[in-house]
Formats: sequence, C-alpha cells, structure tokens
Amino acid sequence: MNHAHIAGIGIAVPPPVTTERFIEVDRRAREAHGHSAEVCESAARFARNTGIIKRHSVHSALTGESWAGAPDIFTDNDFDAPLWRRHAFFKEYAPVLALEAARKALADWGGDPQTITHVITTATSGWSEPGLACALIEGLGLRLDTRKAELNFNGCFCGATCLRLARDTVRGGESGAVLVVAMELALTHYEPINTEVTTLVANGLFGDGAAAVIVAPEGRWRYERSGMSLVPNTREYLTFAPPTTPERQTYEMYLHREVGKRLAHYFREEAGKGLLAAMLDMSHGERSALAVHPGGPNILEAVLEVFVSNGWPADALQSSFRTLHNYGNLGSAAMLFVLANSLADLKGNTLATFAFGPGVTVEWGFYTRA
Repeated sequence: MNHAHIAGIGIAVPPPVTTERFIEVDRRAREAHGHSAEVCESAARFARNTGIIKRHSVHSALTGESWAGAPDIFTDNDFDAPLWRRHAFFKEYAPVLALEAARKALADWGGDPQTITHVITTATSGWSEPGLACALIEGLGLRLDTRKAELNFNGCFCGATCLRLARDTVRGGESGAVLVVAMELALTHYEPINTEVTTLVANGLFGDGAAAVIVAPEGRWRYERSGMSLVPNTREYLTFAPPTTPERQTYEMYLHREVGKRLAHYFREEAGKGLLAAMLDMSHGERSALAVHPGGPNILEAVLEVFVSNGWPADALQSSFRTLHNYGNLGSAAMLFVLANSLADLKGNTLATFAFGPGVTVEWGFYTRA
C-alpha cells in the first residue's frame, strides 16, 4: 500500500477588508433599510467580538477595490441582491479564485501536472455544473481523463474530508497525485437586511478564499491517519440551508452559542477523549502541533482549554487564531489555511488537524514529517 503525503499547498485570497471598514459599510446598508441604531450597534459588536482584524472579499462594495473584473452586485441592489445574481456571480468567479490557489499548490509541489489523476473539490457558498473540477482540469491543462469528485454544500469540515478522500485514493495504489481544492465565496451571501442574531454572527465571521493541496505518494509530510465522527446530540447546533421563505435571498445559517462548549465536552468526556489519547500514542507522547478549524473565537477558546489540560502549551492554537484574525472563517477552506500557515514554519515532527462543521462533525488527520 502506498503512503500518502502532503506534497504541495497554496492559498489565494481577493482584496482585504478591515473589520472597521466592514462595520462602516454594514452600518450604511442597515441605515438605508431603516434599521435602528441598536441593531446597527449589535451588528458592529458581533463583528468586533470575532477578533477578526481583516478578511478578504471578491466584492468591491465591501473592499472598495475591484477584483478580477468582477461586477458590484450589492450597491445597485441596495445590498439585497437577488439569489439568482449571487449564484450567477459564484458560477463566473469561483473558478478564478480556485485556479489561483491550485496554481500556487502546483508551484509549491514542483511536480508534473500530467501525473495528477484525480481532482477533488468542495464549496458550500454555491455550486453549478460543470463545476470547479471541470474548470480546474481545463484551466490547468490537466489530462482530460483526470477523475473528478465534487463535495458541494457540506460545510466547514469538508476541506478536511477532501484531504481524507485524497489520502484514501493515493493509498489505494492506482493513482498518481491528487489535487484537492476548497473554495468559498462566503460573502456572496452577505445579508444586511435580516436582523436575526444568527445572521449578524454569520455576517461578522466569514470571508472569501481558496486553498489547494497536492496529495501524492511522495512529499514532505506523510498523512498517517484520518477519521471523522459526529458529536452526540448536536444535530441542530450548526445548520446551513438554502432560503426557505420568499423574502430570503441568501443561504440560512444557524450557529448555536454553545457549539464551543459542546465540542469541549466531546474532547474532554466523550469519544474525543479517546481520540486525543490515541494521537498521543501515535506521536509517542509528543504533543503534536495543531491545525484546528478557526470556526470562531468561542470555539477556539473552548477547545484550547481542553488541549492545555491535556498537556499542550498555551499557544498551541496560535496558527488557528492568527488565521481567524487575518482571514476570518473561510468555511471549507479554513482548516487548509491553518494547515498552510502551520507547515510554513513548523519545528516539530508531528501535526494533528481538526475541522468542525454541521452534524456537528469532527474531521481529523494525523501527519508526520517524511
């Protein structure tokens, strides 16, 4: 059986928007729709409480900068762009960002693109067919018999799921390299019309970006183990769905305020406790570096407390917090951003990854330096 390795990795982001700029634009949009000062201030407070310094967006209405010739779908629609405009935007511009990340991963790898046999993609902020995989095969000049799989609308854990499937593919022994791309244009669903708390939280938390990884039989980091588990009794804690009412023009997200606490309990008292113990065995007692999905400050803080109680240092999630502060939550691409940031300057020999999403689902991986 072949071993699977991380052989190359790349990230791509559009222009930045600081949190203060985001709050300013959001306030103007809300005031134009008659929102009270109290609602505007609540939205601003949620945005500041994320700890995000800046995120990135493909939408010039938010950043004040043009990107890839993309149109402004928000200003002319009073920041209530119809769903069809949002989907049309995604269809046109999602491949642009995905290709940028993929080209960076290919450059980091340095291998022959013609040896790529599989492309696995994920996105939650939109989809169309032919999808991202076809755009990548054609845009990168890959072989037309490259096998493709697209995992759409799975949520924040799915970049890690794509890595797991790439690992399984390489270990199966009949593949060359596998290209994984996770791409989100989350701010295409920016919604300053609705005043529900969960919408205010989602607006303040997410950003746009893409990450790509080459998984191959040879590389710098061996992908030793992987797995997934559901956290018991959390089915309604984190949900995401297309709009279900006539007046809604965006996807609907619900994030229970106790997701962080529930994850902490999972790692402290439930199956996650055994998982941490198994990882210590795999690393022969070494506290592995951690690449944890930056779902939000409350989630990171709650999970960090558990890791520290199990012997990890207080700065064990530094890369995750840094990613959150500089990019926001990037959905399915978020953990891959943390992975890229971690591998850039990692001193140790082992790395554990964790991504969280609807379910509540925990997707994990364990890596050793090759």
